[in-house]
Amino acid sequence: MHIPMALLADDANMSQDGKLNVLGGFDRMAATSFPTVHPKMVFIFRIQAEYADSGRNFPVRVRLVDEDGGVLFEAGGDLVPPRVEPGEFASATQIFTLVGIGFRRPGSYKFVLEVGELPPHETPLTVLQAAWPMGEGGEGAPN
Repeated sequence: MHIPMALLADDANMSQDGKLNVLGGFDRMAATSFPTVHPKMVFIFRIQAEYADSGRNFPVRVRLVDEDGGVLFEAGGDLVPPRVEPGEFASATQIFTLVGIGFRRPGSYKFVLEVGELPPHETPLTVLQAAWPMGEGGEGAPN
């Protein structure tokens, strides 16, 4: 069992033929004031299972945590891979849609993905304080 991919995006879906479609992948975002609420983001990950993983139960947990270890989002469940022939693999893609996640301050955040006994997989997210663009008068604030 391993995690070949994990990322953040504006949106994602699976096509009817099993292809992952991702729109607007990112690892940083900015807000002009804090606290702030991000309207929508998706956390996507893919898990690959091999022959030795067939039929075993793997607990899965996803958390979005701040620098202090505070949890902003958490979800979990169990994954039982299908039977896989030797030398082959099976994959499963999960898309978590997060709406209205609040960030108290700028800083380093991360999605922590735990699958069974694998080491945790971390996907970083940097939240920045955005400055207003320079206006015509050079004041740096909107007119």
